[in-house]
Amino acid sequence: MTFFNKKEDVIKIELTPHGRQLLMKGELKPEYYAFFDDDILYDTQAGGFSENNTQTKVRILTDTPSLKPQTTLTGVESKYYDQNTTEDDNILIYPIGTNKPSSKKANGWEATALLGEFSSSNSYISSSTSPLYNVPQVECELNFTMSLAHLSRDAYISMDYESSEVAEDDTFLKLEKEQLLLHLLEKNGFSYKDSLSIEVFKYDYDEVTFDKLIFALDNQEKDIDILKEESPFSAESTVMGLIVDENSVENYFNISRDREIPNSDLCQGISKLKEKNIYLGLDIKCEDIQDGEVNIYQTLVTDEDIEDCE
Repeated sequence: MTFFNKKEDVIKIELTPHGRQLLMKGELKPEYYAFFDDDILYDTQAGGFSENNTQTKVRILTDTPSLKPQTTLTGVESKYYDQNTTEDDNILIYPIGTNKPSSKKANGWEATALLGEFSSSNSYISSSTSPLYNVPQVECELNFTMSLAHLSRDAYISMDYESSEVAEDDTFLKLEKEQLLLHLLEKNGFSYKDSLSIEVFKYDYDEVTFDKLIFALDNQEKDIDILKEESPFSAESTVMGLIVDENSVENYFNISRDREIPNSDLCQGISKLKEKNIYLGLDIKCEDIQDGEVNIYQTLVTDEDIEDCE
């Protein structure tokens, strides 16, 4: 463990034991890099003293020693039987965000609920078995209401709820489901299209461990034997032609993104935001949308506008 000589040293790169193993196999393929400033104190009040901007610059650039990278915090013997797993040390866990060089503000996310409401929020995520991570948390609650309906007073087919089979007494169960429609916008960062990915996790029973779920559409490489008789006790089911199980996202809810979202849902959310004087600037025309659907045959031409042809 040594310190940088700030008059001569600029940058130093070290491979971890796992990185050296990949390099030996020819499998080391770096794809990105990140910068960290965990060793820099910006808020002097947290350190119990105060200073002006000039003193801060001198303290950070020249007066504060910086350690050279430490590739591992454990001994070789303890890692001898664990060389095939990626090291997961709780160091360098707060990378500096990506910003435009000309930006004077830190990047962040703007989240707006078009349908549904936020119940609470937090700027970090933590558990009893991991350190704090700067991952914002926004909690939402969705309610599902099941009630008994009758054909004499309720429509069997509706866009507002799902219906069960009709019983002999003309009654059926209707399930009203709330949905969550979010508008996410990255601000003060880079403007890249189609550069975001979605990952879904669920809490384990201990509410500490996260289990990652897989989208069924991305898991269609699974080998399916069409001659194999399906067991009646199989945990798998079919949703929209996709085979799902307890590890699939579609087993719990459906996620639509961007152009997959119907304009009727967007316009419903936009109208609610307008009542609160909130405008998102989305380029969506909602004038021709009535009762949640788009009438492609609608026209503004009346009978008086039609001229007789001889």
